[in-house]
Amino acid sequence: MPLYAPSVIIPIYAVFTAIGIILTLLRFYVRTSVSRNAHSRNPFGLDDLFISIGLLITLTCSAIQFYNATNSNQGKAYTSAMKAPQRIIGMRIEFAMTVIEKPAFGAIKLSLLFFYRRIFGHWPSFQKVNNALVVIIVIWVMGFVFADLFICGSHLEYYYALNQALGKAHCGSKGLALVLFAFTSVITDLFVVSLPLFYIRRLQLRRSKRIAACVVFLLGGV
Repeated sequence: MPLYAPSVIIPIYAVFTAIGIILTLLRFYVRTSVSRNAHSRNPFGLDDLFISIGLLITLTCSAIQFYNATNSNQGKAYTSAMKAPQRIIGMRIEFAMTVIEKPAFGAIKLSLLFFYRRIFGHWPSFQKVNNALVVIIVIWVMGFVFADLFICGSHLEYYYALNQALGKAHCGSKGLALVLFAFTSVITDLFVVSLPLFYIRRLQLRRSKRIAACVVFLLGGV
């Protein structure tokens, strides 16, 4: 009995991927419209570049999951009775998803940071904190990508070997790596999302409007 049948996996990924595409295109449309009205030549910036990178990686993940649902385990738990090619495909897909999800998370965080720079970049203190967070995010992404690529040392094939005893003997803890990634991802999210809140207080706005602005920026953490 499949845990997640293709009839469930494919529509879910299709719907959420479509939502991401629509929202990103809407972002570009609004940015272009505002720029046209303001007679600005180049409405796009690094925030748009990184959100595009994040979307591209998301599309890749969706395509991988579509392939996985139709050619690999088809939503079933891995068992010794499953054909070897299917098991190998499934484990390779799992490895690929584990690696490429890191740049996707990083691109979204960087997009937010560069978007904040458009608004609060005239404050020198903000620029310093923003630059520091950009460096931290880049190092964070690269660190976990390399950790995933070399979790089995120079023997990457042990990660998706049919004999998982090889993986347990020669690879690091996949579970620990996942927990560390999730924990540090939440921590960096808190830093990124809360950054503009400290500067909204400096804006010459009524208290109700400052609160409303904080709520809008906090939506970035959703």
